[in-house]
Amino acid sequence: MNANVNAGTTDGERVVRDFLTRLGPTPAAVRKTMDAFLTDDCVWENPGAPVCRGKEEIFALLPADFARLEVRFRHLATAGDTVLAERIENMLRTDGTPIARNLKVMAAFELRAGRICGWRDYYDPTHLISERPDW
Repeated sequence: MNANVNAGTTDGERVVRDFLTRLGPTPAAVRKTMDAFLTDDCVWENPGAPVCRGKEEIFALLPADFARLEVRFRHLATAGDTVLAERIENMLRTDGTPIARNLKVMAAFELRAGRICGWRDYYDPTHLISERPDW
């Protein structure tokens, strides 16, 4: 983790960091973490996927064997109730094989009362698997 991620961390940044780093180590644990950190009416947007409105739609979009997220933060920034998170992530199945590896993601997380109510990921879906990150 880069030193700049920890300097001057806001409550919202802590929520986002805790959320992303606690996803796993099993599909049930991923869903439990999402249930704890997302509002019931959370909206989640991903490139090439339908917009999910509410936890049930979010859970339905997740791969059934998504068991763990490994995340390295590049930058976190806060503007009001919105946290921007630049990161590299590995999404792993229950057998350890990658759904995504070294995926560069930029996201906006909107918070309400300490929980995530809006989550928009931005990434190139044609590069879900990379041998190494560029940074």
